[in-house]
Amino acid sequence: MQGMEEIGENRGSIADYGVFLAMLNLCEGTRSLEYRKRVHEFLRRSRFRGEVELNNRLIGMYGKCGNMNIARKVFDRMPERNMSSWHLMIIGYTENRAGDDALLVFQEMKEAGIRPESETFALVLAACAREEAVEEGLLHFELMKEYGIVPTMEHYMEVINILGNTSQLNEAEEFIESKPFQPKDNIWEALRNFARIHEDMDLEDRVEELLACLNPSKAIADKLPTPPRKKQSAINMLEEKNRVAENRCAVPYKEADEKLKGLSG
Repeated sequence: MQGMEEIGENRGSIADYGVFLAMLNLCEGTRSLEYRKRVHEFLRRSRFRGEVELNNRLIGMYGKCGNMNIARKVFDRMPERNMSSWHLMIIGYTENRAGDDALLVFQEMKEAGIRPESETFALVLAACAREEAVEEGLLHFELMKEYGIVPTMEHYMEVINILGNTSQLNEAEEFIESKPFQPKDNIWEALRNFARIHEDMDLEDRVEELLACLNPSKAIADKLPTPPRKKQSAINMLEEKNRVAENRCAVPYKEADEKLKGLSG
């Protein structure tokens, strides 16, 4: 704190880049909004006020303490931005329960001619899950194809979160089965958890049985005993579904795809 006072007396002129990084690191370990604002003010008065990385740290700092209004001001005043700048704004709004604003930032990003990356779409899908924006989430998932981005496990998981949050468990199950590769345990576990949240006991039991067959260590001892090794029905069912999935569209949401085609003209 004493060092910061000395910087303040000289209006930030004596601080170099490393000093500001150190002060921003300290900000992450304190809950004092006043301290963070003072560091921000010192940076604003310094010759480093236009540095992208330092401003990104400010955006992340204000996002973590829930002050997205100031984070937005920092973002708007940046003379230059990089991909992290956009991502931090999307993350900040999403984590502060303002998914709609996160999606608006994504729209701004596209209008500015910034090409989305794989990570961008994962963050956008997370914002859709926060807002329970099913149709928009599916459209963004399909939009990835236009940018030549292959969905990863993270993208699939976010779509499951979108459907699970809105109680669309049958659709979530169909989405999992439509994947072009065999789902991992964490995918099925996510569906099981949503089934438990929404009190769909039949689906919960069915997924637990499947998990126990795929990985006996995942069996819940007090609810479902580990099935004998000869019990292969669930595994065979999954393999058959995967074979069928290879001969059909990877994403079963035809309506969303048609709407996307309409938008792309």
